[in-house]
Amino acid sequence: MEKETPVNVIKDDTSYDKEDPKTLNAEKRLLRKLDLHIMPVLLCAELMGRYEQSVVTNAKLGGLLEGLHMTESQYRWCLSAYYVAFFIVNIPINILFRRWRPSIFLSILIFTWGTLVLCMAATTNFAGLLVCRIILGAAEAVYDPVQMMFILFGAPSIVLAMITFWQMPDKPETAKFFTEEERKLEIERLQADQGAANDPSWNWVQVKTVLTDWKTYVYGMIFGLSSIPGAGVRLALPSIIDGMGTWTADVSQALTTPPNIVACIFIFLTAWYSGKYYMLGVNERRILILFLDKWFDRAYFLLAANVAAVVGFLMIMFIPEQHLGARYFTVCILIAATRVDGPIRCAWCSSNFSGLTRRAVASGIIFCIDAIGSAIGGQIYFDPPFYLKGHTIGLCTIVLQSTMILTLRIILKRINKKRDSMTAEEKEREIAKYGGAELVSDRHPDFRYAL
Repeated sequence: MEKETPVNVIKDDTSYDKEDPKTLNAEKRLLRKLDLHIMPVLLCAELMGRYEQSVVTNAKLGGLLEGLHMTESQYRWCLSAYYVAFFIVNIPINILFRRWRPSIFLSILIFTWGTLVLCMAATTNFAGLLVCRIILGAAEAVYDPVQMMFILFGAPSIVLAMITFWQMPDKPETAKFFTEEERKLEIERLQADQGAANDPSWNWVQVKTVLTDWKTYVYGMIFGLSSIPGAGVRLALPSIIDGMGTWTADVSQALTTPPNIVACIFIFLTAWYSGKYYMLGVNERRILILFLDKWFDRAYFLLAANVAAVVGFLMIMFIPEQHLGARYFTVCILIAATRVDGPIRCAWCSSNFSGLTRRAVASGIIFCIDAIGSAIGGQIYFDPPFYLKGHTIGLCTIVLQSTMILTLRIILKRINKKRDSMTAEEKEREIAKYGGAELVSDRHPDFRYAL
């Protein structure tokens, strides 16, 4: 029996036909143009954001605690403070981002990131650094080498903010680099992607539907549980490596680079393969239907990453400390395994909330819960130099998250099967149950959840 269609394109009223060779060629050219104009700015913004989040962890090895007369506990609170502020303002920022011009709003945020990181260079005590981290989290949601890190990491963001203002389009209708044909194709492509649940308007009534949707909180828990070990390992990475050997602080910082390079490679590969099946046409999918299609489900990619993370945690906990090479290799596995799931989680979540309002509000709530997990993650590595308790906490959260991922996939698959067997009358009742066509969104009987 043929498996249900795993993508949520069921019906649409546009002239967009993904199986038409002309459309496929035009779409490839369109996506290439989007990549050339938008992706460099977004990649640089992500790079700057990640740098600015982690600069404090590198500064610790450069003498941050001694220079600002801070304790280990105060340092961990500085790590968590960023995510506390992120939690508080993330939903309003998501709403503003969707309601206002993204080019202006993103430029302001990036400029603020850089300014705040530069301000960290002028802090002289725990309170000053804590305030800067709190404000930085809200926005991203006398000379010595510590201070120089803040300047080097903060200044490029100010330049990037100016580039973003001129380069980023607000929506397809106003993108200057599109021809009229490309603009029409992009609008139709986005409409087809949402199928029967397409709704580009903002609706405050739908905000309530997100708050009462069980998927919001299940995805939130999956994100939060992932962020506890993810943020914990990432923020503690310089200290974990420093505790493995007798090398200098400079060497410890240099050794944080290879694990992140490994993570970068695996993030790209898994994100590409997990989305590949969804980009295929109907005829190409049928070739995979018999044997391979179920392994392209995003849930399975997340579970595979979690298996690697469990192996990594167990290895670093039980490999004897004298086997330095093996332990360092394990660190590379851990960083890759706890970072690789991010793009897949985001793609899976956004695919299953349709419409401008529901997707924006759901993203805000889910990332708020994600921020709580990251704040907790900043506290779990409190037992140097081997951090056995921190690794144990990370291992337990990975196992719990895996259980939730598998459970969610089973539930979504059952909902899809139920919708497959609905009669026309049952579909009408289902639409009415959720307030009519304007409010039903991804609860529409013709919508299929990505697995």
